[in-house]
Amino acid sequence: MAALDFTEIASPTTGKDRDQFELFAREFLTMKGFAILTDPDRGPDAGRDLVIEETRTGIAGETKVRWLVSCKHNANSGVSVLQSVENDIRDRIETHDCAGFVGFYSTVPSSGLATKLRALEKTYPTIVFDREKIEAALLASREGLLLARRFMPVSSSLWEKDHPKAAKIFSDEPSLQCKACGKELLGEHPAGIVVGWRTYSESYDPSFKPKHEYVYWCCKGRCDDRLEAQYRKPGLIDGWEDIPDLVIPIVYIRWVMSTLNELQGSEQYSKEAFEATKELLLNLFPMVAREPSAQNHERIQSLSAIPSFLGGWGYDGGN
Repeated sequence: MAALDFTEIASPTTGKDRDQFELFAREFLTMKGFAILTDPDRGPDAGRDLVIEETRTGIAGETKVRWLVSCKHNANSGVSVLQSVENDIRDRIETHDCAGFVGFYSTVPSSGLATKLRALEKTYPTIVFDREKIEAALLASREGLLLARRFMPVSSSLWEKDHPKAAKIFSDEPSLQCKACGKELLGEHPAGIVVGWRTYSESYDPSFKPKHEYVYWCCKGRCDDRLEAQYRKPGLIDGWEDIPDLVIPIVYIRWVMSTLNELQGSEQYSKEAFEATKELLLNLFPMVAREPSAQNHERIQSLSAIPSFLGGWGYDGGN
């Protein structure tokens, strides 16, 4: 299913914004590294929408390659780009003193046009950016997402909401590496757990104050077992949170408030545990500086249905 809705870009047939798709093509091709030699304009264009230049660097130096760009915006009708609307491609390339052809389409070329372009490649190189290739390039980088927001704000906003990326707040990317194996836990799909060890008293003692001795993060399974064997000592009990849950904004805020309440109350933190908690807060924050996704909302509902004594939020009002 397509992520971006190209029908958000105005139709090229009517209205004051009828050149929006050509302007979008210009910005997209600039993003891809081409230099714009001839901009889109209105009126007779002798079969070209843009002329762009590619710089190729090799052992012998730089080579400049001029490309003729043809834009066809059929997203509203959904029809493929027909051979009949891309006529005289060879003549158009030569008229504008170009060395290759670029088809920039919001749908796909028809089978007839695809055959014609393959035949043309014997003489002139061709590139086709269809809707799938354009979409993939836009969603692959921060620069592409910014461009998608300009021309397709509604669908790009929906996609970003359900595919959150860390906010660019600090100069370095957020990072939490497993304390056992060193694996990055804040990758494209956050994983692992945060483990805390604190003191406890087996008997009722009003003067006893729990102290958080250790806080670390690791992979589930073997790494967790290895670190548990290292840190388990008499008088200490462990607790944990799933990192995929902690990068959900609402879960993160609850966890921060819980930590602040502990600091305000009777619980204490060792210097090591406190420094680890600060590192955790800083590295998780860019992951949660966003609106919750639909999947996040489903997870929140799931946590609310689980009683608190089993690690959820239910049955106690979430306090």
